Amino acid sequence: MIAVNQLVKSYHSNRVLHGIDHDQNRGEAVVLIGPSGCGKSTFLRCLNQLEIADSGSITIDGVTIQGGRAPKNSEEREQQRQLRMRAGMVFQQFNLFPHLTVLRNITEAPMVVKGESQEEAEQRARMLLKKVGLEHKAEAYPAQLSGGQQQRVAIARALAMQPQVMLFDEPTSALDPERRDEVLKVMRDLVEEGMTMIVVTHEMRFAREMADEVLFFDQGRVAESGPPEKIFDDPEFQRTRDFVMRSTKR
Repeated sequence: MIAVNQLVKSYHSNRVLHGIDHDQNRGEAVVLIGPSGCGKSTFLRCLNQLEIADSGSITIDGVTIQGGRAPKNSEEREQQRQLRMRAGMVFQQFNLFPHLTVLRNITEAPMVVKGESQEEAEQRARMLLKKVGLEHKAEAYPAQLSGGQQQRVAIARALAMQPQVMLFDEPTSALDPERRDEVLKVMRDLVEEGMTMIVVTHEMRFAREMADEVLFFDQGRVAESGPPEKIFDDPEFQRTRDFVMRSTKR
């Protein structure tokens, strides 16, 4: 489902990603852990084309984008659009449209980008709101929701585009423990349903329980990777061991 080859990204003279390779099968949940500033979020943003990699390639569900420059012609822009449609993204901040109802927040992109009818988009939106436990909030505005509710709407909004992959960038870091658990439950449900996911998180329990593979990022590289039991119980490198020990003590 996902193939990343030698992905490099710099900001001016600061190299953030140093030739990342990553392969992921359909239905797998991969969790990225590591210290702040190590390149995890930049990696996700490159996958979703919010950032253009300097070099390397990204393939998602058969659509390939080469790094090096922004798309310049209609064919390249269409490739980028197809890749973005395959990868839904949920951010740390909810990024909902404050002037639109919950229902409109979810239906807007399918109607505008995919050309769905209002009836079709609303039917799927209501189904997704039920999935995240918020069917009774369809006509509410974001300001009337708690942080956890807003993040669950953001997940429903991403799912409304019917992506093949879901990317989560620290989706619970702005939430208190109770609201955090609401969002983690929705994410656990998605994992159990077989959604292909990449999750950047500091939630070590989620990583241990739900991930098929854990990638430990350090200084723009994948320093170590493997199943959760290896990374958390028997890491190969001292750097990984130190990070896991500090993180699990929080």
